[in-house]
Amino acid sequence: MRLPNNDGCLKYWDLAKSVRIDAAVALWCGVEPGELKKLGFQTSCMDAKRAAIEDALLDKRLDYIDEGVQFPNGKVWEGCSVSELIQKDRLRIPKASLRRWFLDMPISDRPSFLFEEERRQPLLPDGSSVTEMNTTKALAIMAWMLAEAKPVYKISERPNSSAIGKTVEELARKVFGEDERGFASFNKRISAALNILDEYPKEYPF
Repeated sequence: MRLPNNDGCLKYWDLAKSVRIDAAVALWCGVEPGELKKLGFQTSCMDAKRAAIEDALLDKRLDYIDEGVQFPNGKVWEGCSVSELIQKDRLRIPKASLRRWFLDMPISDRPSFLFEEERRQPLLPDGSSVTEMNTTKALAIMAWMLAEAKPVYKISERPNSSAIGKTVEELARKVFGEDERGFASFNKRISAALNILDEYPKEYPF
């Protein structure tokens, strides 16, 4: 049972603040977790997505909730290693943390179970959403305004994409520090925005 972007089940997943790894992987692949277990199948990229989530947990790039071990007296013991929690399926991932992780990815991937705004977004010919394209255009507009404000960022009457990109990259390196994934994701979006600058005619950029 595939979950189309506007599937009614997703509004119930919106009520959950955290998800198990199995559910996150299934929903990421557009499959209802209950159906996945019943039918005993997996999508072609499910193993890779599971590995990515588990590695992010082990590298502390994802937060998690330790469900602990329930004792007969009602007390709960917590404190297992992340690897053991993964192995024994005793952790949940806060959806807020999972969403931040997707935003930091060097690839554009916005699963509809985490990004409600993506569910009814029509796709453009290149596979991106309208929201994504509008964000990229906004960055391009800001780059154009920078070129208008400082001649050093212009070549003739057009923005100097190379000069703008170099300056932005130097500053972004300082801001992101050791967060290489975040920097890669940001740099990819800036590159797309600068490419837009090169495509528009100088007399009417946007």
